[in-house]
Amino acid sequence: MRNNNAVHPCDFRIHDIIDKKYRVERVISTSPAHQKFKVIDPAGKKYTLKLFKLWEAEPRLRRDILASADSEIKSCQIKSNYLANIVKTGNINGNPYLLTEYSNSTDLSHYIKNPKLNTIKTAKEILYGLRDLHKSGKVHCRLTPENILVADNNHIMITNYVILGDRGRIFTNQNKTLHTRFVDKSLAYQAPELYRPERYPATLPAIDIFAFGTILFQLLTGELPYGRLATESDWMHYQSRVNNDDWNRNSLLRNEQREMWTSILEICLTADTSKRAANIDEIIEKFPPDDYPYISIPGSQVEAPRSILNGIMLHIMQGEQFGTYYRLPEIIQPPKRIITVGRTDNTIFNMIQLSEHTSAYISRRHCTIELDDETDTWYIRDGQWDKQNKDKWTRSLNGTYLNSEEVSQEGHKIKPGDIITIGNIKLRVEGY
Repeated sequence: MRNNNAVHPCDFRIHDIIDKKYRVERVISTSPAHQKFKVIDPAGKKYTLKLFKLWEAEPRLRRDILASADSEIKSCQIKSNYLANIVKTGNINGNPYLLTEYSNSTDLSHYIKNPKLNTIKTAKEILYGLRDLHKSGKVHCRLTPENILVADNNHIMITNYVILGDRGRIFTNQNKTLHTRFVDKSLAYQAPELYRPERYPATLPAIDIFAFGTILFQLLTGELPYGRLATESDWMHYQSRVNNDDWNRNSLLRNEQREMWTSILEICLTADTSKRAANIDEIIEKFPPDDYPYISIPGSQVEAPRSILNGIMLHIMQGEQFGTYYRLPEIIQPPKRIITVGRTDNTIFNMIQLSEHTSAYISRRHCTIELDDETDTWYIRDGQWDKQNKDKWTRSLNGTYLNSEEVSQEGHKIKPGDIITIGNIKLRVEGY
């Protein structure tokens, strides 16, 4: 998705042709970051085309947005009953666009506090979509009611997870400059750690879990959990209440299932990531087990990970080396039981070398993966021994994460299905 550094504004209207192929039937919506159209191709097939307004982004951010789009598009072929089908991507006048199958579905924002929706069914289907996304090494980062579609049968599908996915901080930062006179209500769905990137450089599933909690609260009450959000003054107070976990618990007093809902919201809406649910399964377990079970698609890559027959391997699900496998038993060098991991660098040797040219989140000595011979168990530890510094253990600069938990120096056990996050790279632990 190259733009040759040339980005020009696009002002498409009804009957205009986009990318020499797609005729605009109507404008669905417009926002500071993107514009959405209903389009039709020469064969008469209808699509939804979402055009990202790169011309309104700061020039220094454009390259990162395009790199993000390229990376996500290559690695986001997820088959799920709860994720919208991505048909094609491209760009027009240097601005990336995303093409999805057109549906008469309405987004969830039109159903807030609508008794026609079964809240348990809606919530569980959102969670199923997020779980499929996270198992594939993705984080949405911009989950809002507008990015959740409701079909005629009230079936839920999450959309707009490809370009926004896992690089949503770019758009978050952009929001800070776009919304100086008014507050974008989408800020309410963004986890507080996105505003402290120096402490939380990685994009983790916990970000989507916070957004889910906000959406669930709206479905139950029609309101935002931390109060009114319309002005910059509101935003300051809103952030303060978020940081103090001061969401409106009293609004659930009349709900017959308030104990269940409160227990779910408590592990979703907290600003403390150590108290927030580490994965989607922790939330699903709090729902009635037999109501609205998960429906899988045969052959999907989000099915249960393969059994361990020969050993453990790491599969890059996101990053410049997307699709690369590292079979750990074949990499390790006896009698040593340690595999070193770090960025590609000519000054230091790592057994697993990770490339990331669009950021500098990966340390030269980032982490180690170690085998316990007695239990045949693999562990991951943040940091490495630094022989050039008196054999001192050196932690990585930006941390190593296992699912939504930061990995310590002491180490964490890894198992099939786990997602390791190193910078903007995500590796899934699999058996082979």
